[in-house]
Amino acid sequence: MTKSTLLAILLSSSTLGLLAQTKLSGKIFNKDGQPLKGATASLLRLPDSALVAQSDADKDGLFLLQAAKNGNYMIRYSSVGYTTVFSRSYQLSGAEQIATPLFLQPLAQIMETVHVTGKQAAVRQYADKMVVDVEGSVLAEGNNVLELLEKTPGLVSDGKGNFSIQGRAGANIRINGRDMYVSGEQLASILRGLQAAEVSKLELISNPSAREDASGTAGIINIVTKRNGKVGFGGDAFVRAGQGRKFHGGFGGGLHYKVNGLDMYLQGNTSYDRGNSHNLTERSFFNQGSLTSFQRQHESKKLDDASFHSLRAGAKYEFSDGGILDGSVHWMKGNYQPYASIEMDTWNYPANIQTEQALSKNRFDETFKNWTFNVNYSNKYEGEDHFLKFNFDFAPHGNDYNNRFETDKFNLQTDTKTSTGRTNVQDLSNTTYSGRLDYSKPLTDSGKIELGWKGTYFFINNDVVNTLLDKGTWIRDDATSNRFQYTQHIEALYAIYSGKFKRLEYQAGLRGEYTFIDANQVTLDKKNDQRYFDLFPSGSLLYHLNDKNTIRTSFSSRIERPGDHDINIFRIYEDAYSYNEGNPDLKPEKSYITEIGHGYKNKLFTTLGISYGRDMINWIVRQGDQVGENLSRPENIGRYLNYSASVMYNQTLRSWWTASHYINAFYNNYSGEIGDVNLDSKGSSWTANSRHTLQFKYGLRAEIALYYRSGITTGPSRTDKRYGLDLAAEKKMFGDRGMIKLTANGLLRNANPQLISKYGDLKVFYSDFPDNRKVLLSLSYRFGN
Repeated sequence: MTKSTLLAILLSSSTLGLLAQTKLSGKIFNKDGQPLKGATASLLRLPDSALVAQSDADKDGLFLLQAAKNGNYMIRYSSVGYTTVFSRSYQLSGAEQIATPLFLQPLAQIMETVHVTGKQAAVRQYADKMVVDVEGSVLAEGNNVLELLEKTPGLVSDGKGNFSIQGRAGANIRINGRDMYVSGEQLASILRGLQAAEVSKLELISNPSAREDASGTAGIINIVTKRNGKVGFGGDAFVRAGQGRKFHGGFGGGLHYKVNGLDMYLQGNTSYDRGNSHNLTERSFFNQGSLTSFQRQHESKKLDDASFHSLRAGAKYEFSDGGILDGSVHWMKGNYQPYASIEMDTWNYPANIQTEQALSKNRFDETFKNWTFNVNYSNKYEGEDHFLKFNFDFAPHGNDYNNRFETDKFNLQTDTKTSTGRTNVQDLSNTTYSGRLDYSKPLTDSGKIELGWKGTYFFINNDVVNTLLDKGTWIRDDATSNRFQYTQHIEALYAIYSGKFKRLEYQAGLRGEYTFIDANQVTLDKKNDQRYFDLFPSGSLLYHLNDKNTIRTSFSSRIERPGDHDINIFRIYEDAYSYNEGNPDLKPEKSYITEIGHGYKNKLFTTLGISYGRDMINWIVRQGDQVGENLSRPENIGRYLNYSASVMYNQTLRSWWTASHYINAFYNNYSGEIGDVNLDSKGSSWTANSRHTLQFKYGLRAEIALYYRSGITTGPSRTDKRYGLDLAAEKKMFGDRGMIKLTANGLLRNANPQLISKYGDLKVFYSDFPDNRKVLLSLSYRFGN
């Protein structure tokens, strides 16, 4: 399709969309025939029941709904205290129609302390993904998205932007289906700045089809943000304040306008965070199995100033022929200024003599700015399965680091003191361009084919300037200062065929990705180029045993390519004794995932899975160059096996009490050789989540969530258990336009999570005391439609 043809289609579609609007009006009454002001009429498109428009009845019970295109629709009538009713289907074809008057009946049973309203399950399992409802959760308030993911069923987070699904490390994070193009600490910073209150749902796709990028050896975590569904003009505003060890809070709001196929929105928020935490690290250094030295490090952290700002804006227009043009921009900025005090004691063995004491003051000043621009167009033809979609993303991102470490060392044998210092200044920027084209067409009554292309260009420039304190003077450290550039270009094609035969639904896909990687150590004038092509097959089957039982199975192959931090050989210092560096010889890791599951109604789901990986990338902590130093460096671990089993149960305990339960057990086994060290690390683990929602009358709702994570093995490391209990309550006010929420996170919690890592001649024990008990109060108000 040429540019001029596409432009002509857009212009003609726009004209038709402005001229051809379909209207459906009607009236809503109570059982006594009185107009029911405030009752909601929702227009649903058939056959998928997608929400198209929504209108609240006026004082006369009158409502008006508008659709941008012709087709079959039905109306959902709802109001607090009344039963929800669905209308017959309406064939809309341009002229305004009047719906049959509707008389809503009060709920058959209104209990003394509660009333019943319909609500979807907190956790739902589909054939290809698990969906966690965030928008309907009272507990979402008071968490940022990083904290939200840490408590999500089936997920495990290391707090540094790395996530596991069902024990499998290497999940790929997306927002609204689009890649973030950052990873690790950069991703963690962005997720801390994004509030859970902005999120509609989480999609955990453990076995993606060939339609999706192959990156992410554990699958995909898609964060879907909220978007207006009401017709007309409106908006909302909120303010929140909380207290942990320190005060934190924020405010924000949004505006939306939706009419005649046009939907525009603007949302923004600002949040401030403070906190205190401390941790203990013990390092044991060995030589041929004998302990030679021991370090005990106690670190106190104080976060005096952390601010996050987010602004999202977008517009969507639905043409009368089914075409949709959508554009959006998302801007985020965050700044952290934590301080840390470290006390380090060192002993020599076998004499068991304390030889050194060190006191360090570390100051961090880190800022990020992230932009995401998106334009996409889609058009449906004869049916829902015949469509063309185009998407383009432009995402510039920047990080600035200005960190300083100053240390006084006391030699207890000679009673002398030396002072050292180091600064680490980084100017990091990365820019991504991405475009994709997807086409779907039915070939038979029960089969269709999907074809697509995607191209991604990703460029990073990282300037690092390190200085050393030498006799009271700061001088440039040329050995570690550097400039590093990294380019990744991926071209992908995919094809999927899916169909249905009696009770069997099937899908088979193949994706091919050609990868270009250029790593340029500008300082060393050294380049490392890679070119390779990979095929990624995928497939799934879904069999309906009967109306209540289904069996599903799926397979996919995945890849995780080394990132810029993984292969940059220059050192980045975390403190006076700890630093990390990349590994230019890393190979991409690959994994193969197979799952089989059973579903009973929409209540009980079981899943069994097995995953095999090779050349898994894992950051390994080892002895540094000098005595007492430790170095973190990524390595390819030879082989990896994961066996998992999960059970999810959606339960209605009472008409006013619903619950979702999730249990996941898995076994990880890492084996291989890293240099001269044999790695044989294995262990079983289990996690559990239970969330309960209580619906009372007078607009009062409460939620209780419990979670537990046993110890988890990842590479040579094993984390200790983590658990917690959160409680929240909300009360509607001002005719359901206002809301007050009180959230208590960590009422019962593990205040001391721990980790043990063993590799070669170094054993590390880490014990954390985070600021994870918080109480938050929020107020919000919705105005307009």
